[in-house]
Amino acid sequence: MNMAKLTVHGDDLTLASILEVLPTEPERQWRKGEPKGAGRIHLDSGFEVLVAQASQAQVLPSRIRSYLAECRSRGVSFSMPRIVAELQLQLAGDAGPATASAPLDLPLGDLAVFSDMGISLSLTTHP
Repeated sequence: MNMAKLTVHGDDLTLASILEVLPTEPERQWRKGEPKGAGRIHLDSGFEVLVAQASQAQVLPSRIRSYLAECRSRGVSFSMPRIVAELQLQLAGDAGPATASAPLDLPLGDLAVFSDMGISLSLTTHP
């Protein structure tokens, strides 16, 4: 399955203001100082939301656009001080010959929206 997740972390007050108007509830939340495994702790608070999920990767961009448009209409921005936002695209690697050559196109307009909203991009593939 191909998916896009938005991970946001930073100071508690700003995160709370974002969560109040975000179009969806977070899948996961953590607080500064909570354990995160292997004897480590979270250095700041944060959350993760599922933005889009699709069996075909080329469907993701339109779903991401819709989600971010809804965020913008609600006044959500991640370009505030002390906030870091990353859109993580997780693409299925060996889905078969029909989808293996299908591209995932992110036009300049999409990249400009990511930049304007303060969102960095991370791309991973998995089998």
